[in-house]
Amino acid sequence: MIAASEMHRLFIAVPLPAALQNKAADAMDRLRQVQSYKKWVHPQDLHLTLTFIGDVPPASIAAIETELEKVAARSNPFPLRLHGAGTFGLPHSPRVLWAGLDGGMEQLRRLQADVEGQMAALGYPPEKRPYSPHITLARQYTGDDPALEEAPAALFRPDDADGSALAWIADRIVLYRSHLGRTPMYEPVRTVVFHAGG
Repeated sequence: MIAASEMHRLFIAVPLPAALQNKAADAMDRLRQVQSYKKWVHPQDLHLTLTFIGDVPPASIAAIETELEKVAARSNPFPLRLHGAGTFGLPHSPRVLWAGLDGGMEQLRRLQADVEGQMAALGYPPEKRPYSPHITLARQYTGDDPALEEAPAALFRPDDADGSALAWIADRIVLYRSHLGRTPMYEPVRTVVFHAGG
C-alpha cells in the first residue's frame, strides 16, 4: 500500500504565459491595496484548470501522460484573452476572486471535455459541477468593503489601451503537481503541445 505522502496530487490545465502572469500580478497588486483576501495566488501558479485528478500513485502518471499526448495529437491552437473578473460565493463574503476569459471558448470547452473524457477512461471521474472556465486570483475574502462588486469588474477590461496584450494563443496543456505549503505551489510534470495534423 502506498503511503499518502508518496501520492502525487495532480491536475491538468492550460498555462498562462509569463507575460500575462506578470500583467495579472500587477492587477492583483493594485486590487490588494483595496481588498483583503486570505490567500493571493502566486503569479507563477496562475493557470486555467481543465480537470482535477486528485491523489495518484507515481506509477500511474505515465498512463495519464499517454492520454494527454492523444489529446494533443487531435488539438489545434486557439486564441484566448483575459476579460473581466468576478467572484464565486456570497456577494459580501466571496470564497474566490477570478479572472474571466473570452476568445476561443468553444474550442476551450471541447478541449476540456476531451481531457476530462480521457481521464474518465482511466478511472478519474469528472467533476459533477458544470465546467466554468476561469483563472483563480485569490481566495477567502476577509474584508468589509461595501464596493466589493465594483473593484473586480474593473480588471482586465478589453477596451483598455492594452487590451490586445491580454491575449494569447493556447497551444499546450500541462499536467501539474500540487505541493501544499510551497510557494509557488504547482510543479509542471509534463507539457504537451498541440499538433493536430502534424
